[in-house]
Amino acid sequence: MQLISSRSYPFLDAETLEERKARDTLLKVGENHFLLHMTAEAAIEERLVRLDCRAALLWINQEEREYGMDWE
Repeated sequence: MQLISSRSYPFLDAETLEERKARDTLLKVGENHFLLHMTAEAAIEERLVRLDCRAALLWINQEEREYGMDWE
């Protein structure tokens, strides 16, 4: 497993309306296989998403305003 990229960004918690921090980490787990680990401050929920090369490249090239869109 190899760390490719990691980023932190603020988001608005829908339940408490407080600003929190989220962290996304992109890992390469094999040839043409990637995992996106997403977690939020207080780690109430974590997600793992499998990505192919194309999806990983799109994630890396997201603009800052698009961060966190993978939660939807």
